[in-house]
Amino acid sequence: MRRSGHAFVILLALYFCKLSCDCAKINTPRVLLPWFENLNVNFTFEIIGGGCYSWSTSRDDIIDLEALYDDTWGHCSRAARVTVSNTCVPPGSVIIFAEEVDTGEILRGDVDIAKITSLKIVSTTWKLYLEEAPEAFEVVANDDQDNTFSTLEGVSFTWSIENVGSTYGDEPLVTLVRWSDTDYEAPKGIAELEAQGLRSHSVLLYGQAMGESQVTVCLGKICTSSNLHVAASVVLTPAVAYVAPGDSLCYKVVRVRAGRLTIQDVADTLYTMTVDNTGVAILEDSISLVRGTQLGTSHLYLMSGMTEVSKAMLTVVEPHSIKVIIRPSNLIVYGEMFNIHCIVFDEAGHPMTPGQEMLIRLSVDGDANVDLLKSNENGTITEAVALNAGEFTVTARLYSIAGRALMKKIEGQESAVVLEPLAVVPPQVYVAWTDSVQNIQLRHRGGGEEPVTWSGSEMESGAISLAPTGVVTVRDVGEMEVRAHLTGYPHVRAGGRVISAVPDLIKVSSSGFARVGRLHQLHLALTATHPATGELYNFHTCDCGSFAVSLLEGPEPQNVTAASWLQPVDGACCVLQCFWSARGVSTVRVSRGRAGVTARIAVRAAPTLLWPQQAAALVGATLPVLAEGEALVSQSSEPRVAELTNREGLAPHRYPDAQLFTFKCRRQGEAHLKLISFMDEEQEFVDFEAVCAPHVSRIRLEPPDTPGNCSGGPRVWLRPYQEVSVKVTLQDAIGRELLDEEGPSLSWEIQPYHVGIEYRSSDRLFVETNPEFAKVPVPHKYYQMLTVNEQAIGWSGLLKASIPDATATIQAKVVAPLKCDPLKINLAWEGETVSNIATVTGGSGKYSVETPKGVSASIDAGSVTALVPAPGTYDLVVTDLCVAGEKQVVEVNIEEVLSVEVSTARAVCVGGCIPISALVKGISHRYLSTSREPDWKTLGDVEVKNGSLCGLKEGFGRVRAALGGVWSSEVEVTVFPALRIVPEHTRLPAGGRVQLRHVGGPPSHLATLTYHATQGKTHMQVSSSGLVQGVSTGSSRVKLVASDFANVELAGAEAEIEVVPITNLRVRAATQTLLVGRPGPVWIQAAGLSATALMSLQPSPRVTWSLRDPTAARLYTTHADDQLERSVVEGLSVRVVPLKPGVIALDVRVRNMGQIAESRLWDSTIEILGVSDIRTSIDGLSREFNTGDRLSIAAGSTVRLKSLPRGSWSAYEDGSFEVKNNGDVVAVRPGHGVIFVKHKDDRNNIDRQSVIHVEVSKPHYCTAEPSGEEESAARLVLRNSLGRELLAPQANVSLGSPFAAHVRRAVDSALGDELLIAGMEVGGAFLSFQSSIGGVTVNDEVWVTSTDSYANRVIATGSWAVCVEGVGWRAPPSIRLYPGAGVTLAILTQDASARHVLRLDRPASTYIIHQIPVQKMEFISGEWPASLVPLSIEASGLTSNPLICTEEQKYALEDVQVELPYSCRTKAPHTAQPILDINTGQLGCTIIPATLIREASEVELCAEWGVARTCTKVQLLPLVQVSSMKLSLQSQPTSFTVTGHPHALKLVRMTTSPGLKLDIDTKDGEISVLINSESVTCGIGWVNVVSKLTSQEIKVEVERECEVGCGTLLGAIFSLIRPFLPTLVTIVALAAGYTYIQSRLQQKGQIKLPTEPAQTVLAVTPPQRNRTWSRSPYASAGPAAPVYGDSSMLPDASFSPNSTRIHSRFL
Repeated sequence: MRRSGHAFVILLALYFCKLSCDCAKINTPRVLLPWFENLNVNFTFEIIGGGCYSWSTSRDDIIDLEALYDDTWGHCSRAARVTVSNTCVPPGSVIIFAEEVDTGEILRGDVDIAKITSLKIVSTTWKLYLEEAPEAFEVVANDDQDNTFSTLEGVSFTWSIENVGSTYGDEPLVTLVRWSDTDYEAPKGIAELEAQGLRSHSVLLYGQAMGESQVTVCLGKICTSSNLHVAASVVLTPAVAYVAPGDSLCYKVVRVRAGRLTIQDVADTLYTMTVDNTGVAILEDSISLVRGTQLGTSHLYLMSGMTEVSKAMLTVVEPHSIKVIIRPSNLIVYGEMFNIHCIVFDEAGHPMTPGQEMLIRLSVDGDANVDLLKSNENGTITEAVALNAGEFTVTARLYSIAGRALMKKIEGQESAVVLEPLAVVPPQVYVAWTDSVQNIQLRHRGGGEEPVTWSGSEMESGAISLAPTGVVTVRDVGEMEVRAHLTGYPHVRAGGRVISAVPDLIKVSSSGFARVGRLHQLHLALTATHPATGELYNFHTCDCGSFAVSLLEGPEPQNVTAASWLQPVDGACCVLQCFWSARGVSTVRVSRGRAGVTARIAVRAAPTLLWPQQAAALVGATLPVLAEGEALVSQSSEPRVAELTNREGLAPHRYPDAQLFTFKCRRQGEAHLKLISFMDEEQEFVDFEAVCAPHVSRIRLEPPDTPGNCSGGPRVWLRPYQEVSVKVTLQDAIGRELLDEEGPSLSWEIQPYHVGIEYRSSDRLFVETNPEFAKVPVPHKYYQMLTVNEQAIGWSGLLKASIPDATATIQAKVVAPLKCDPLKINLAWEGETVSNIATVTGGSGKYSVETPKGVSASIDAGSVTALVPAPGTYDLVVTDLCVAGEKQVVEVNIEEVLSVEVSTARAVCVGGCIPISALVKGISHRYLSTSREPDWKTLGDVEVKNGSLCGLKEGFGRVRAALGGVWSSEVEVTVFPALRIVPEHTRLPAGGRVQLRHVGGPPSHLATLTYHATQGKTHMQVSSSGLVQGVSTGSSRVKLVASDFANVELAGAEAEIEVVPITNLRVRAATQTLLVGRPGPVWIQAAGLSATALMSLQPSPRVTWSLRDPTAARLYTTHADDQLERSVVEGLSVRVVPLKPGVIALDVRVRNMGQIAESRLWDSTIEILGVSDIRTSIDGLSREFNTGDRLSIAAGSTVRLKSLPRGSWSAYEDGSFEVKNNGDVVAVRPGHGVIFVKHKDDRNNIDRQSVIHVEVSKPHYCTAEPSGEEESAARLVLRNSLGRELLAPQANVSLGSPFAAHVRRAVDSALGDELLIAGMEVGGAFLSFQSSIGGVTVNDEVWVTSTDSYANRVIATGSWAVCVEGVGWRAPPSIRLYPGAGVTLAILTQDASARHVLRLDRPASTYIIHQIPVQKMEFISGEWPASLVPLSIEASGLTSNPLICTEEQKYALEDVQVELPYSCRTKAPHTAQPILDINTGQLGCTIIPATLIREASEVELCAEWGVARTCTKVQLLPLVQVSSMKLSLQSQPTSFTVTGHPHALKLVRMTTSPGLKLDIDTKDGEISVLINSESVTCGIGWVNVVSKLTSQEIKVEVERECEVGCGTLLGAIFSLIRPFLPTLVTIVALAAGYTYIQSRLQQKGQIKLPTEPAQTVLAVTPPQRNRTWSRSPYASAGPAAPVYGDSSMLPDASFSPNSTRIHSRFL
C-alpha cells in the first residue's frame, strides 16, 4: 500500500510537469540593441505556442512598442516590434510584458540599449578559391562590456578591400558581390540597403586573382579588418609517384573551372614547379619534367610566385619486379584484340609510375602465334592479337632506363591460352517434331579443350528443355534461345536457337542410278515454311524411324534401313540405305505421316568405257583401256591392224570395278574395237575407233604456263637449279595426237650449245599419267625436263626436238633468279609517295606488283615505287610475269620519325674525312630509311661536307643530324693528329728485325692498326703488328692502316725499309762523361746501321765487353730489369754505371757479325770518364726528384727543396714564385718557371746542374682520395684545371657536417693534412670535403661506400668513455673496460695518439677507436654544485660530449662504477675525486666535504692528468631548508618558506602538480611560497623545490581542497537516513514539482545574449563547407564538384598512377 502511494505521487508530479512544458514561450528572453542618433533599429518579439497577447513596457521613453496582429480584424497578437527611440540616452534597460488575454499568463522579455564600441568580421573560411562561388562574411558588433548585439538589421557599413604585399596598389584581388546578383537567399533587411546602394552587415566576397588581400569594414570611426588569401583550385598529378633512378615524369596541372576538371601542361599556366630535395630529383627542363637521380623521397611544389599552390610527393626507388596482366583475361580468343599491361613494382611492393625514359620490351613464346601490334612509348601497354590457337607466355623485361641498359635482370611473366572462337554449329538447329520425345546433342566449334556449359531461355510450355551438357529434349513444337559458354571463362560465349516445328514437305536426294547388288543411299530432307519470313528451310534433325519406303513400280528395294553412321548431304536430315537385286527403273515412295515424295532409280549393270574414247598410236605402241561392266569381252574389227587383250594389274582407285585391257597397234590402218557384256541373256557393248599411224608427222613444243601476261611469243624461261618442263605433242598427218604408254624415242639439241644446260633424257620423252586412273599408267601428256646452272645465266637460243620425218623448235632463255633488295625495309614517313623501296633484278624483266587495298605500286627501271595513304605496314608482292614460281614479298614498314641517331666513326684524322650517316628510328624503335639527306649541325673542330665528316684541327667536335624535324643527340668525335710510322726510314741488315711504331693516329680504344707491305715484298717480310725482317738487300715500303671496329679506314701512313750490308764496325758511347750511379749506353755500330739494328740479327752476333778495372764501374745488359752486376758482359750494347769518378777503360771483342759482314772477328777499346751528379728532393716527401719531373704547387704554398751535394739555387720565372737561398719555394700567383741547382767541381773541372720545372696553379677543384695507410683516412688532393696534383702543405682541410673528422699531419708532410673519418653508417654517405689556401676554397662531394668497419669506428681523446654493444671484449692495456647490462664501457686511460682495436670472440667482431691527443683540459665556466663540477677535455675536430653512448646504452650502464685516468684535488680537509655522470654524459670532479657545511666557503678545485692541469673556484654552500613538508589547502593561507644562503636561493626552481598555483615572494634571504588551488578536487598534490648549487630536490606534499560531501561524514549521515529514504524521496519529488510549476507560471525570461558564431580555423583537411543560404548558382547542376587546391578532397582516382584508366595517345 505504501508503494502504491508513492507511485501515485510521482505520476501526479509528472502530470504537472507536462502541463508546464506545454506552456507558451517567447522567442528571445533578452536582446541587446544598438543606439544611433539618426537611425532606429528594430527587433521583433514572437510568442511560440501561445494564444492572443497584449503587450506593455516598463519604460516608454527608451523604446517604442508596436503590437503586430496576424489576423484580419486585429484581435489577436503573437508578436511585437521594438524600436529604439532616438531620445533615449544609452545605456538603458527595458522590460517587455506579454499577457495572455484568456488565462492571464505573463511572459517577460528584457531589452538592453547600448552603443557599439567594436566590430569583428566572422566567416566560415579565410581562404577564397578562384572561380568558386562567393563566400559570405558578416560583421558582429560589441558594446564596451564585450556583449554582442542581437541584430544589426538596417545598419549600413562601409566595406573596403585593398591588396597586401607585392600587389599593393594594383587592382583588388577580391571583389564585393551583391546578394541580388546571385541565387543566394539574402538575410532579412539586406535587399533594401542594396537597393539604396549601401552595404549591410553581411556581404559576399569573390576571389578574382591569387594573393593576399585585406578586408576592412567601418561603422563611422569604428573599424576592423581581416586578411584573406585567394588561392587557385589546382593540384599536381600524379600526386604520389614512385619512379626509378634516371627515369623522368612530366607533371600536369589539374584545375577546376566552373565545376569542371581540366588538365594542362605546366608550361601553359602561370605556375612554376620546384623540388625541395635536388639530391633525389631534379627539374630537368625547368618547367615540369622531373627526373629521379638518387634513391630517396622529395616533394614537388607548384608555386605561383612565392606562394605554394599544390604539392606532390616523388619517391625514387629501385625497380624490383614486373607484373604482367593480360586483359580481358588469361584466356584469349584468336582474332580478337587484347592488351598486355606491365606494372613495375619496387621492393616494398609499391607500383611505380613509368616515365618517358623507362623501356620495357616484350617477348612471346609458345605455340600460339601472337603479333604485338603497337605499344606506348615505354612499353607498359601493348596491343596484341593472336593468329592461331595454343598457349603462349609473355615475358616483360625492363630493358633500359634513360637509355642505359640494366645489368640487373628485372622481368615478369604471364601465360595465357588462345582458343578458337566459340560458335554453335549450326547456329539455328531445326528439329522435326514427332510424337515421341527426342534427345539431341548440340554441337559447338572452338573453345579448345575447355569444358562448355549450355544454357537456354526458360519456356513456360516446357516443349524444349536444355541440360548443361548440351542435350536438348524436344517434347513439343516451340523454340528456345540457347547459349554456350566456357565453364571457366563465362565471357567466352556463343548463341544459337533450337526450333521444333512440324515439317510441311519431304524431299529425296539420290544419284538416280543404282547398280545391281550394291547399296544405294536415299538422302531425305524435311522442309517447312518459316512463319516470320515465309522462306523454306530444311530441318537439321529428324527421326529416321518415322519414314516409310514403299514400291510403286520396278525392281523392289531390299533391306531398307536407316544409315545413321553416314553423314547426310547438305540440307538432308536422314539417310536410308537399300539395294536392288535386278536391273531396271525402280519407283519408290518415301512418306512421313501424310507427306510423301516419289523417287525413280535406274538400276543397271551395262558396260561403260572409261578411257579412251578414241585411240591413235604409232605402230608398235600400246595403250591401256579401262571399262566397267559385267563380263566384258573384247572384239576388234581388224585384228591385224589393232588388237585389244586383257590386262593384268590392279584397277584404278576411283574405279575399283573397272576392267583393264591393252590396246596394241600392229600395222598401219584403222580398226573398230568393242567391249561386249552378256547379262540376263541380254547383250550390251561399248565401242571406240582406233587409228595406227606409221610415223609422227608433226611435233609441237609448248612452254609452261606463265604467271601473267608475258608478251613476245612462246618462250621457255629457265633459271638456275629449277627444272622446267616442255610439253611435247606428237600428231599424225591429219592432226590427231599420238599416244604411247612407254613414250616414243626423241632426240634433243640445244642451239647454240651451252654446257650449263642439260636435258634429263636426251633420247626419250617423259610420260605424265592421268591421275584420274591411278595406278594404271594412262598417258596424259608427254614432256621433257631441263635444268640449268649459274654458268648459263644470260643464254638465249633454241630448244630443238627431232624424230624421223619431224622436227620442232622453241625459243628459250636463261635468266637469273628474281631478287628484291631488300625484302624488308623500314621507311620514314615523308609523304604519300614512297620511292626507291627496293631494287628488282633478275627474271625476265617484266614484273607486276600486288598491293593491299588502298595502296598502288609500280616498278620503273627496276625500282619499286608505291603510293600509300598513311604510315603502316604493307606487303608488296613482286611477281615475274614470264617465269613461273618467281615471286618475292617485300615488307614495307612506314613509321613516323621518333628519334634520329648519328652513325659514324668516333675518330677522324686532321684533314681527313670519314663516312657519316643519320639513322632514323620510328615509334617501334626500329631503324628507318629515308629518301633525302639529313640536316647537319657541327660544333668544334669538325665539319660535314659531301656526306663525310672531316677533321679541321686536333681536338674534339660534336655533330647532330635532323630529319623530319627531329634532332638527334650530339655525337662526340675525336680529331686526332696525322698518323706516322716511327721510324719513317729504317735501315736493316739482312736477317735483322725491327718493330715499327706509330705516332699520332686515333686512340687505341677507337681503332685497330694493321701493317702490310706495298712495295718490295721480296726484300723483307712484315707482320700485321709491324714486325719487319730483312730478307735481301734492297728497298721496300710498308703501309699502316688505322680502321675502326666497323672496318672503316680512318687514317694511313707509309714507311721505307732499306736492307743494307754490314760494314765499318765501331764502338760508340752516348757520352764521354757519365754521372756516378747513372747508367750510360755503349754499343756497336756499323756504317748506316745502329746497335739496335745489329742486335736484331738472327743468329745474334757475340760481342764481349770487359772492364780493365772492375772497381771503377759495373756493366749491365741493356735490359732494364737486369740488376746483376758484372765486369764482363756479352751483347751488342751494354750499360756502364760508374762506381766512382775516374777513367773507365772498356775492351770489346766482336765475333760472328752476320753473314754479309766484311769481318767476323773484331777488337776495340773505349774510355769513359765517370763523374758524380746532383740529387734533388722535397723536404717532407719520401721520394726524390727524377729528371723531367714537374713541381706543381698551389698558389700560397711554400715547400723546401734539398740537393746532394749542396748547390746554389736560382730560378727563371715570371713572378709566379720566389726561390730563397736555403731552397724555400714560395708560390705567389699562377705561372710557370724553372729552378736551377748548380754545383761546380773545381778538382775535376766539371760544372753540374739540375733543372726543375715549376708550375704554380690556382686550385680549380679537389679530390678526396684514401691516404693508403688507414681505411678511414682521407687526403684532399688539390688539382688545377688540367687535373694535375698540386702540393699545398699549408692548406686547411675540413669535413662538412654532420660528420666529424680529425685532422692530422700525413706521413709525408709535404702532402698536407689528412682527415680521419668515423661515425659513418654501414650503407655509406655523401661526404662534403673542403680545402682552402691562398684565399681559394674548393669543395668535393663524394659518395663514400662504408663497411661494417666504418660503423664500428669512433674518434675520441684521452679520458673519454665509449659505449660498445656486447660484453666480453678484449682491449689493449691503454683502455679499461667496464661491462654493464649487454653494453661495455671503454675508457681511454692514456693521452697519446693511437689506434685501438677492441675484439669480440663470439660473435666475431671488432671495434676501432682512433685516439687523438688532448689539446685542452679545463673546467666549464659557470656556477656548479660541489657534487659535480664538469670538466671539458677537448681535441681537434671533436664536437661531441666525452660520453659517446645512446640513451639505451646509458640506461644499461646504471650503477657501473668506473675509474677515470685523471685526478682531482681540493683544499684540505675536503677531498675530491673524478666522477663520470652517465645520465648527463659529463666528466668532472666532485668535492666530498669532511663535515656538514654550515657556512658558505670558497675552495679551489684542480684536475691533473700528466702535464695537463686546470683549476677553478667552487663554493661550498649549506643546504636549503623548507619550513613544512606537508600542507593542506583546507586551512588557509597555505604557505611555506624556503631558507638558505642567498647565493643558493638565486638558483632555486619550483614545479607543481596540475591544479596548483604558486605565488612566490623573495626577500631577506628567504622565499615565501603561497599555494592556491585552480580547481576543487580531492587528492594529494606536490610542490618540487630544486636547488641547483646544493644539489637538492625537496618534495612538499599538499592536500587538496575537497567538497563538503566527501569524506566519512557523508557515509555516517547516509547510514542514519537510509531507513527513511523512500519517504524522503517522495516528499522531495512533490516539492520539486510544485516549485517548478510555480516558476513556469510566473516566469521572467532569462536574457541570453546571442553568441558570436564560432570562428572556423581551417585545418589541414577541413570538412566540406555548408552554407546557411540557398545553393550556389555554380552548383545548380548537382552537388558541388571537388575543390582542388583545398585539401578537403583529393583528386579523382582517374588521375592516380594506380588507376586502371590509362591516359595515352596510343589508346
